[in-house]
Amino acid sequence: MVESVQYENVEGYAHIRLSNGVANTLTTDVLEALSDAVERAESEANGVLLCGGEKFFSNGVDVEWALTQSRAEMHDLFMTLGNCLLRVLEFPRPVVGAIRGHAAGAACALFLACDYRYAATGRVLIGKPEVLIGVPNPYYGDQLLRFVAGDYVASDLIYTGKMIEAESAVSLQLVHAVGPNAEIEEVAKERLTSLCGLSPEVFTESKSMRLGKLCADIREQMSARVARQVDIWSSDEAQKRLKAAAARLKRN
Repeated sequence: MVESVQYENVEGYAHIRLSNGVANTLTTDVLEALSDAVERAESEANGVLLCGGEKFFSNGVDVEWALTQSRAEMHDLFMTLGNCLLRVLEFPRPVVGAIRGHAAGAACALFLACDYRYAATGRVLIGKPEVLIGVPNPYYGDQLLRFVAGDYVASDLIYTGKMIEAESAVSLQLVHAVGPNAEIEEVAKERLTSLCGLSPEVFTESKSMRLGKLCADIREQMSARVARQVDIWSSDEAQKRLKAAAARLKRN
Protein backbone atom coordinates (compact mmCIF):
# COMPACT_ATOMS: atom_id res chain seq x y z
CA MET A 1 0.00 0.00 0.00
CA VAL A 2 1.39 3.41 -1.01
CA GLU A 3 1.55 5.94 1.81
CA SER A 4 -0.49 9.12 1.32
CA VAL A 5 2.62 11.20 2.06
CA GLN A 6 6.04 9.97 1.00
CA TYR A 7 9.20 11.15 2.75
CA GLU A 8 12.75 10.76 1.51
CA ASN A 9 15.96 12.34 2.78
CA VAL A 10 17.96 13.30 -0.32
CA GLU A 11 21.34 15.00 -0.12
CA GLY A 12 20.47 16.69 3.15
CA TYR A 13 16.99 17.92 2.24
CA ALA A 14 13.57 16.30 2.74
CA HIS A 15 11.68 15.36 -0.42
CA ILE A 16 8.03 15.22 0.63
CA ARG A 17 5.41 14.07 -1.90
CA LEU A 18 1.62 13.92 -1.60
CA SER A 19 0.59 10.54 -3.00
CA ASN A 20 -3.06 9.93 -2.13
CA GLY A 21 -4.26 8.57 -5.48
CA VAL A 22 -4.66 10.36 -8.80
CA ALA A 23 -6.58 13.35 -7.41
CA ASN A 24 -4.32 13.46 -4.34
CA THR A 25 -7.20 14.72 -2.23
CA LEU A 26 -6.76 15.87 1.35
CA THR A 27 -8.34 14.35 4.44
CA THR A 28 -7.54 14.85 8.12
CA ASP A 29 -5.26 11.79 8.05
CA VAL A 30 -3.37 13.02 4.97
CA LEU A 31 -2.88 16.47 6.49
CA GLU A 32 -1.66 14.96 9.75
CA ALA A 33 0.80 12.80 7.81
CA LEU A 34 2.05 15.87 5.93
CA SER A 35 2.42 17.80 9.17
CA ASP A 36 4.37 14.91 10.69
CA ALA A 37 6.65 14.80 7.64
CA VAL A 38 7.43 18.51 7.88
CA GLU A 39 8.03 18.16 11.62
CA ARG A 40 10.43 15.28 10.96
CA ALA A 41 12.28 17.42 8.44
CA GLU A 42 12.88 20.08 11.09
CA SER A 43 15.15 17.70 12.97
CA GLU A 44 17.02 16.11 10.09
CA ALA A 45 16.91 18.24 6.92
CA ASN A 46 18.26 21.55 5.67
CA GLY A 47 15.16 22.24 3.61
CA VAL A 48 12.01 20.75 2.06
CA LEU A 49 11.01 20.05 -1.54
CA LEU A 50 7.23 19.66 -1.59
CA CYS A 51 5.72 17.87 -4.60
CA GLY A 52 2.55 16.08 -5.63
CA GLY A 53 1.26 13.90 -8.43
CA GLU A 54 1.37 14.02 -12.21
CA LYS A 55 -2.23 15.08 -12.88
CA PHE A 56 -2.91 16.77 -9.55
CA PHE A 57 -0.52 18.29 -7.07
CA SER A 58 -3.73 17.93 -5.08
CA ASN A 59 -7.39 18.58 -5.84
CA GLY A 60 -7.90 19.96 -2.33
CA VAL A 61 -10.15 18.57 0.37
CA ASP A 62 -11.89 15.30 -0.56
CA VAL A 63 -15.45 16.63 -0.79
CA GLU A 64 -17.12 13.21 -1.06
CA TRP A 65 -15.26 12.04 2.04
CA ALA A 66 -15.96 15.30 3.88
CA LEU A 67 -19.71 14.88 3.39
CA THR A 68 -19.56 11.69 5.48
CA GLN A 69 -17.91 13.46 8.40
CA SER A 70 -19.64 14.79 11.49
CA ARG A 71 -19.63 18.45 12.46
CA ALA A 72 -16.92 17.75 15.06
CA GLU A 73 -14.84 15.86 12.50
CA MET A 74 -15.08 18.77 10.06
CA HIS A 75 -13.91 21.08 12.81
CA ASP A 76 -10.90 18.79 13.27
CA LEU A 77 -10.24 18.84 9.52
CA PHE A 78 -10.17 22.63 9.28
CA MET A 79 -8.04 23.00 12.42
CA THR A 80 -5.64 20.33 11.12
CA LEU A 81 -5.40 22.13 7.77
CA GLY A 82 -4.66 25.44 9.47
CA ASN A 83 -2.03 23.91 11.71
CA CYS A 84 -0.46 22.14 8.72
CA LEU A 85 -0.18 25.45 6.87
CA LEU A 86 1.43 27.04 9.92
CA ARG A 87 3.86 24.11 10.11
CA VAL A 88 4.98 24.81 6.54
CA LEU A 89 5.03 28.59 6.94
CA GLU A 90 7.03 28.41 10.17
CA PHE A 91 9.47 25.75 9.00
CA PRO A 92 12.77 27.47 9.84
CA ARG A 93 14.60 26.47 6.68
CA PRO A 94 13.62 26.88 3.01
CA VAL A 95 10.55 25.14 1.58
CA VAL A 96 10.29 24.96 -2.21
CA GLY A 97 7.15 23.70 -3.94
CA ALA A 98 7.04 22.09 -7.39
CA ILE A 99 3.74 21.16 -9.00
CA ARG A 100 3.26 19.13 -12.18
CA GLY A 101 -0.54 19.02 -11.87
CA HIS A 102 -3.45 21.14 -10.66
CA ALA A 103 -3.48 22.73 -7.19
CA ALA A 104 -7.01 23.56 -6.06
CA GLY A 105 -8.47 24.95 -2.85
CA ALA A 106 -6.59 23.81 0.24
CA ALA A 107 -3.82 22.44 -1.99
CA CYS A 108 -3.34 25.89 -3.51
CA ALA A 109 -2.86 27.22 0.02
CA LEU A 110 -0.25 24.54 0.77
CA PHE A 111 1.59 25.48 -2.41
CA LEU A 112 1.46 29.20 -1.56
CA ALA A 113 2.94 28.45 1.86
CA CYS A 114 6.21 27.48 0.16
CA ASP A 115 9.01 30.07 0.03
CA TYR A 116 9.56 29.46 -3.69
CA ARG A 117 7.00 27.98 -6.07
CA TYR A 118 7.55 26.30 -9.44
CA ALA A 119 4.96 24.85 -11.81
CA ALA A 120 4.94 22.80 -15.00
CA THR A 121 3.72 24.23 -18.27
CA GLY A 122 0.91 22.55 -20.18
CA ARG A 123 -2.37 23.63 -18.56
CA VAL A 124 -1.51 23.23 -14.90
CA LEU A 125 -4.29 25.07 -13.05
CA ILE A 126 -4.08 26.88 -9.72
CA GLY A 127 -6.89 28.48 -7.75
CA LYS A 128 -9.36 28.70 -4.89
CA PRO A 129 -12.73 27.43 -6.22
CA GLU A 130 -14.46 27.09 -2.84
CA VAL A 131 -17.07 29.77 -3.60
CA LEU A 132 -18.26 27.73 -6.60
CA ILE A 133 -19.08 24.72 -4.43
CA GLY A 134 -20.94 26.76 -1.84
CA VAL A 135 -18.44 27.33 0.98
CA PRO A 136 -16.07 30.19 1.84
CA ASN A 137 -12.33 30.03 1.49
CA PRO A 138 -11.01 29.25 5.01
CA TYR A 139 -9.54 32.28 6.78
CA TYR A 140 -5.94 31.09 6.68
CA GLY A 141 -6.20 30.35 2.96
CA ASP A 142 -7.78 33.74 2.33
CA GLN A 143 -5.10 35.61 4.28
CA LEU A 144 -2.22 33.66 2.74
CA LEU A 145 -3.46 34.35 -0.79
CA ARG A 146 -3.81 38.06 -0.01
CA PHE A 147 -0.32 38.07 1.55
CA VAL A 148 1.25 36.52 -1.54
CA ALA A 149 -0.70 38.15 -4.37
CA GLY A 150 -2.23 41.28 -2.84
CA ASP A 151 -5.85 42.16 -2.21
CA TYR A 152 -6.81 42.99 -5.82
CA VAL A 153 -5.67 39.67 -7.30
CA ALA A 154 -6.74 37.60 -4.28
CA SER A 155 -10.25 39.06 -4.20
CA ASP A 156 -10.73 38.31 -7.90
CA LEU A 157 -9.60 34.70 -7.47
CA ILE A 158 -11.62 34.15 -4.29
CA TYR A 159 -14.85 35.81 -5.46
CA THR A 160 -14.88 34.14 -8.89
CA GLY A 161 -13.41 30.78 -7.88
CA LYS A 162 -11.64 30.65 -11.23
CA MET A 163 -8.62 28.43 -11.83
CA ILE A 164 -5.73 30.01 -13.73
CA GLU A 165 -2.93 28.46 -15.74
CA ALA A 166 0.52 28.38 -14.18
CA GLU A 167 1.94 30.63 -16.92
CA SER A 168 -0.58 33.34 -15.95
CA ALA A 169 0.11 32.76 -12.27
CA VAL A 170 3.70 33.96 -12.72
CA SER A 171 2.60 37.52 -13.51
CA LEU A 172 0.25 37.41 -10.49
CA GLN A 173 3.17 36.43 -8.21
CA LEU A 174 1.63 33.08 -7.30
CA VAL A 175 4.39 31.18 -9.10
CA HIS A 176 8.07 32.13 -9.38
CA ALA A 177 8.75 30.29 -12.63
CA VAL A 178 7.39 27.60 -14.95
CA GLY A 179 9.13 24.91 -16.95
CA PRO A 180 8.64 21.58 -18.73
CA ASN A 181 6.81 18.92 -16.74
CA ALA A 182 9.73 16.49 -16.80
CA GLU A 183 12.18 19.12 -15.56
CA ILE A 184 10.33 21.33 -13.11
CA GLU A 185 11.09 19.33 -9.97
CA GLU A 186 14.79 19.39 -10.82
CA VAL A 187 14.60 23.16 -11.33
CA ALA A 188 12.96 23.49 -7.92
CA LYS A 189 15.62 21.25 -6.39
CA GLU A 190 18.35 23.53 -7.76
CA ARG A 191 16.70 26.53 -6.09
CA LEU A 192 16.39 24.62 -2.84
CA THR A 193 20.04 23.60 -2.96
CA SER A 194 21.11 27.22 -3.37
CA LEU A 195 18.93 28.31 -0.45
CA CYS A 196 20.27 25.52 1.74
CA GLY A 197 23.75 26.92 1.18
CA LEU A 198 22.87 30.15 2.97
CA SER A 199 23.59 30.74 6.64
CA PRO A 200 20.82 28.85 8.51
CA GLU A 201 20.58 31.51 11.20
CA VAL A 202 20.33 34.35 8.68
CA PHE A 203 17.73 32.56 6.54
CA THR A 204 15.61 31.65 9.56
CA GLU A 205 15.58 35.21 10.85
CA SER A 206 14.79 36.60 7.41
CA LYS A 207 11.89 34.15 6.98
CA SER A 208 10.58 34.94 10.45
CA MET A 209 10.55 38.68 9.69
CA ARG A 210 8.65 38.04 6.48
CA LEU A 211 6.01 35.68 7.86
CA GLY A 212 5.86 36.30 11.62
CA LYS A 213 2.96 38.76 11.60
CA LEU A 214 0.90 36.66 9.17
CA CYS A 215 1.38 33.50 11.24
CA ALA A 216 0.56 35.29 14.50
CA ASP A 217 -2.68 36.63 13.00
CA ILE A 218 -3.69 33.20 11.64
CA ARG A 219 -3.00 31.56 14.99
CA GLU A 220 -4.98 34.23 16.88
CA GLN A 221 -8.00 34.09 14.56
CA MET A 222 -8.07 30.42 13.62
CA SER A 223 -10.28 28.93 16.32
CA ALA A 224 -13.11 31.46 15.91
CA ARG A 225 -12.84 31.47 12.11
CA VAL A 226 -12.91 27.67 11.90
CA ALA A 227 -16.01 27.60 14.10
CA ARG A 228 -17.73 29.95 11.65
CA GLN A 229 -16.45 27.90 8.70
CA VAL A 230 -18.05 24.78 10.16
CA ASP A 231 -21.33 26.65 10.75
CA ILE A 232 -21.51 27.57 7.09
CA TRP A 233 -20.32 24.16 5.90
CA SER A 234 -23.03 22.46 7.96
CA SER A 235 -25.90 24.63 6.71
CA ASP A 236 -28.59 23.08 4.53
CA GLU A 237 -27.73 25.29 1.57
CA ALA A 238 -24.00 24.50 1.72
CA GLN A 239 -24.65 20.78 2.09
CA LYS A 240 -26.89 20.84 -0.99
CA ARG A 241 -24.23 22.62 -3.04
CA LEU A 242 -21.45 20.38 -1.73
CA LYS A 243 -23.37 17.23 -2.64
CA ALA A 244 -23.90 18.56 -6.16
CA ALA A 245 -20.18 19.37 -6.41
CA ALA A 246 -19.24 15.89 -5.18
CA ALA A 247 -21.51 14.35 -7.82
CA ARG A 248 -19.85 16.42 -10.56
CA LEU A 249 -16.38 15.47 -9.38
CA LYS A 250 -17.34 11.80 -9.30
CA ARG A 251 -18.58 11.94 -12.90
CA ASN A 252 -15.32 13.57 -13.98
